[in-house]
Amino acid sequence: MSQQVIHILDENTANKIAAGEVVERPAAVVKELVENAIDAGSKNIEIEIAEGGIKAIRVTDDGKGMSYEDAQLAVKRHATSKIRTAEDLAAINSLGFRGEALPSIAAVSKFTLTSRLQAEPLATYVEINGGIVADTREAGAGCGTTITVTDLFFNTPARRKFLKTPPAESGHISEIVTKLSLSHPQIAFKLISNGRLTFSTGGTGRLLDTIADIYGHKVTPELVPVEFSNDGITVSGYVAKPVLLKSTRQWQTFMVNQRVVNSRMLAKALDNAYFSLLPKNGHPLAILDIHIAAETVDVNVHPQKKEVKFSDDQKIYRAVYKAVSASLAAPMSHNIQAAATVQPGTAAIRPHFPGTDSERYSNAHKYIAANNIGEAGTQSWAPSLWREENTPLADVRQAIQQEEQLRECSETMTDDTACPLYPLGQIETCYIVAQGQDGLYIIDQHAAHERILYDRMSRATGRVPSQQLLVAQYLEFTKEDCDSIAGNQDTLYQLGFTLEQVGPDTMRLIEMPVDIPLADAEAVLRQVLQLVADMHQPTAQELRHAYLQMAACRSAIKAGETLTMRQIQALLSELYTTDLPYTCPHGRPTIIRFGPDELAKMFKRT
Repeated sequence: MSQQVIHILDENTANKIAAGEVVERPAAVVKELVENAIDAGSKNIEIEIAEGGIKAIRVTDDGKGMSYEDAQLAVKRHATSKIRTAEDLAAINSLGFRGEALPSIAAVSKFTLTSRLQAEPLATYVEINGGIVADTREAGAGCGTTITVTDLFFNTPARRKFLKTPPAESGHISEIVTKLSLSHPQIAFKLISNGRLTFSTGGTGRLLDTIADIYGHKVTPELVPVEFSNDGITVSGYVAKPVLLKSTRQWQTFMVNQRVVNSRMLAKALDNAYFSLLPKNGHPLAILDIHIAAETVDVNVHPQKKEVKFSDDQKIYRAVYKAVSASLAAPMSHNIQAAATVQPGTAAIRPHFPGTDSERYSNAHKYIAANNIGEAGTQSWAPSLWREENTPLADVRQAIQQEEQLRECSETMTDDTACPLYPLGQIETCYIVAQGQDGLYIIDQHAAHERILYDRMSRATGRVPSQQLLVAQYLEFTKEDCDSIAGNQDTLYQLGFTLEQVGPDTMRLIEMPVDIPLADAEAVLRQVLQLVADMHQPTAQELRHAYLQMAACRSAIKAGETLTMRQIQALLSELYTTDLPYTCPHGRPTIIRFGPDELAKMFKRT
């Protein structure tokens, strides 16, 4: 007779194998237990851990609880209240539907479960040690369920030795609880580590409140709401202006039907929506929930339900991309409050006046009269104007002229286009200082103008606007560059360049982009060729973006250029109407705001 080599594993061994799929570290235990608590309809969930969850994990909820019979069944393999037939797998609406979670956890730990229904006078207590039931009895307890897991992997030392340090494991648990809190803002969460409260959320049902509870109240003013619905897909949540960046995706939470998931496709859609807004190593804060029909998503493609599979990836990608792009393109007025009413000259320009004491006195009063400045507005500075004998003085006529220019500019602007920032002047002929109702703004004039030019050029569809040269330019290149030009004629044409080869190493430039000065034509063209070489077969979109970045940079106002008040106002007004005013095309910030609280701290008033 042949020797039998195939046999059925005993239940304890099978449970430990299943535990390897579901329970890789303490954070996985917390995830399974908290998701079960959420499915039970809990309003409050408390998670307490010791030594990163390796020593102990306790999850307490006020959900509907379990009866005596259900509590005993819940710790058996393949037992679940979430599905009944294989057909139910096609439309999962709950989180913890897998039947292996509790028995798998109990198989590799010392496990206790205490649960009570609202209608029952007593709770059920179940104790399991390493997969073996040690005790089942009635006990006194409040409504809901408490599960305690201690000495995780005590009977599987090979798995335990691969765990990280307790602080590292605590970090994984904190990340899991953070994301679950964000996905269910209607539930109040509390995380306690080694007896210390790590964070808690209020459970108000408002996502913005939960974000503030977790990341701090200073974060919320920098967030932009996302609301999008089309073709059976709804995308909601918040994304950050490009000032809130992390070097990793730690601040990004993606949900599908309130289930937290990892998805490279969703991350890519987010990245592309921030196109031209971020530096290469920056990742913005984002909390997005995608609601779709349950039958169009498979949540059972990963043992721990971390990943999902969509029936139409491209459809989801487009929805997320459009939703985030539309939110980031919202007018700046959504995020900058209307400027406070400021009489011209009272806050912005307080000039000193040349001449003798009597002349200075006379000029000061002329300035006051010309600008309709009341007594209250001048008392803090007017008396000192003619006493400052050794102070460098500005010409009063220039100050008045600047004020008149500002008034003329503001009078020509309609209520719909009025910029909510009141310009105060320049610092080091590099930064613009402006006042808004919600604080002081500093604007990088070069970065702001870059954004304006980039957006203007980006709006042109098809070929970059070009101009034909009255006198063609003859440019010399290396053989490699000539070959590159010949091989990318169509791409260069779309970027506004038309060239003809008229010699072995000579090209004739016939057309060039309208936004590039003629003197810069050769330098820009060489940079474009360098981009083609460096980017290794870039797509047309990537090359166009890189070119527009470069063209905007070369054409923008430079640091060191003096601007009149009219020019400053015009720059702010046009920046205000751009789609993405917060960063330049390279991802650097254009605007920095100092709110009243920040200013008070800097002046030690708090």
